[in-house]
Amino acid sequence: MIKLVIFDMDGLMFDTERATYRAYMEKAAEWGYEPTKEQYLQFLGLNAQAIQAKYYDFFDKDIDAPELYRQVGERKVEILRTEGMPIKKGLFEILDVLDKKGIRKAVASGCEFEGIERNLADAGLTGRFDLLMTTEWVERGKPYPDVFLAICEKLNVDTSEALVLEDAQSGVRAALAAGIRVINVPDMLPIPEDLAAQCVSVKESLLDVIPYIETETE
Repeated sequence: MIKLVIFDMDGLMFDTERATYRAYMEKAAEWGYEPTKEQYLQFLGLNAQAIQAKYYDFFDKDIDAPELYRQVGERKVEILRTEGMPIKKGLFEILDVLDKKGIRKAVASGCEFEGIERNLADAGLTGRFDLLMTTEWVERGKPYPDVFLAICEKLNVDTSEALVLEDAQSGVRAALAAGIRVINVPDMLPIPEDLAAQCVSVKESLLDVIPYIETETE
């Protein structure tokens, strides 16, 4: 039985990772560095603090990591507002199914809370979720289970009655560590085969998740 579905945001609900990647490449180059896609892929699923820590590893120990992170974020917002919020296939459809079935919905993202609210508003999804939570509000971000456990506790739902939808391996690992079943919907980078084997399944889109939800709520 499923009583709660927890959504990651970037890369799962919205195709925002590519905008963030463009922003990262542009801004890091402006700062005189040589950013790479391989670097960016290591950011997937991480929160702000963890991403900034990697700036020190990739560039130099004296870099103003918070400022670079801020500039990348501002450029990402500019790209999305200019080009529109790219909605992932099946998002509206799966939300409608969950509403019809009375299943609660939450967002668990490494993005700052204001960014979560802004993205939902830009997509016309304000008020569609029972709870929004950033990993900045818990002790440890993904791949640790803290954010998923906190959501279940706040909504008074047992982990056995929850389902996590994640695109990145850090989020998948966090769900598994929380003892919550997880479906992987890959975005920019597929997860390792051994990790995929621990998921309920790996689906091409959110639309493909709906049959599982229908089966588990009959």
